[in-house]
Amino acid sequence: MKRFTFWRNAIVAETYVFDAETEEEAREMLQNGEVEVFNEEWMDWATDSFELEDVEELDPLYRMVKDYKSVDKLSN
Repeated sequence: MKRFTFWRNAIVAETYVFDAETEEEAREMLQNGEVEVFNEEWMDWATDSFELEDVEELDPLYRMVKDYKSVDKLSN
């Protein structure tokens, strides 16, 4: 048996609510990460395809052989 890790991108709408003197100051605060997200809402998937990131072999014998370290290679 194997463990598969997949991912795909999603579109999330972030809403920020905060006080500032001007729109320019507000935008600067957003760009500098000075404000926290007020609300997040999942919108849709950005892509239809899933991307394979990793495959991990779960068979115990396979893992034992793969992780085996020869006694000759062990360091003191």
